[in-house]
Amino acid sequence: MAISDAVIGNLTTIYVAVIAGIKAYGLVCGQSFSASFVLILSTAVIGTILVATLTWDVSRKAAYAISRDHVSEICTGGICWHGVAVRSPTSQVRFRLPQQIPHGSL
Repeated sequence: MAISDAVIGNLTTIYVAVIAGIKAYGLVCGQSFSASFVLILSTAVIGTILVATLTWDVSRKAAYAISRDHVSEICTGGICWHGVAVRSPTSQVRFRLPQQIPHGSL
């Protein structure tokens, strides 16, 4: 699961936590923030978190695509599987032709 997926899945919880953090900071500092200020600041923080997680996920996928460490090639029985893991179910697929039934046995 990508980090951005986890953030989006818990967006409401994170949003409420950011608002609570802003309110707690205001109480500690002895200031009272207006509702519009809290709304704008919390939205900006959530937007920054979303952009950061999306950037992180895209950069990880780009690094994975550029690196050649993940490429594997398996050749079995004249069939080569490019980029398939050794124990992948795809590499274990077997094709069998049905047995022919003689005409008189039906």
